[in-house]
Amino acid sequence: MSRRTGPGRSPSAGGSAAERAARAEDQRRRFVRAAYLVLFAGLTGLLLGILASDLFAIRRVQVRCEHPSLQAEAAERARRLSFATIWLPPTRAIERQIGGLPRARSVAIARELPSTLIIVVEPREPVAAVSVEGRFMAIDEEGVCLHWTGDPASALPTVHLEDPLGLEVGDRLSDDDVRRFQAVLSALISENLQAGASIDLSHPLRISVFTADGVLGKLGNEELLHEKTLLFGELLASLRADGREPLSIDLRVPSRPSYRPVN
Repeated sequence: MSRRTGPGRSPSAGGSAAERAARAEDQRRRFVRAAYLVLFAGLTGLLLGILASDLFAIRRVQVRCEHPSLQAEAAERARRLSFATIWLPPTRAIERQIGGLPRARSVAIARELPSTLIIVVEPREPVAAVSVEGRFMAIDEEGVCLHWTGDPASALPTVHLEDPLGLEVGDRLSDDDVRRFQAVLSALISENLQAGASIDLSHPLRISVFTADGVLGKLGNEELLHEKTLLFGELLASLRADGREPLSIDLRVPSRPSYRPVN
């Protein structure tokens, strides 16, 4: 005996209603997603239009540097560049033209909205001066030649090279000279002996240093050069603490150091 259904009702009527509701919900979700996409695209286009508008066009370029002469040199380079909006400055051209200046260590970009671009130039700082026939070429710790001077600051050590005559501003010392120079200088700084010292690299097998008060340190070749310079400073301090004043300290054989007294 079969069960009768109510009048006018189909066994699949409830299922069809659920399917219609599901389809309606799916359509509503698709519509909402499409509306959001249209809104997002519109806002993005509006934002890009505003950012690319004349409101953010670069109207002023400032060059900042603590060294006035380098600032002037960098500003002259900046005047040769073309600028568009504050958001898309010519970064590579700035790095190449201004960051490539011999005395510039690095360059950075900042912004003051809506239309000012700021170029910050960090200068290289001299840490020594290379002696060249009565005048001096200031160099930084990487051996980059910065500028000529007739009389280096008393706080700087002087450096003597085997062949310094071809040096020009913007050049860099040879890799060998940079390595030796850095090894000796870092040790002198550790021993607080760098001011007014003289570093002689002109004979790679007979490297030596003179302190500002005239004590000679014979370092020999570049093997263990940093360590020998450190030992020179330590022995000098120890001898003076004992009341002995050395004329020279020989560290060419660091395991057997010796010294010559003044008297």
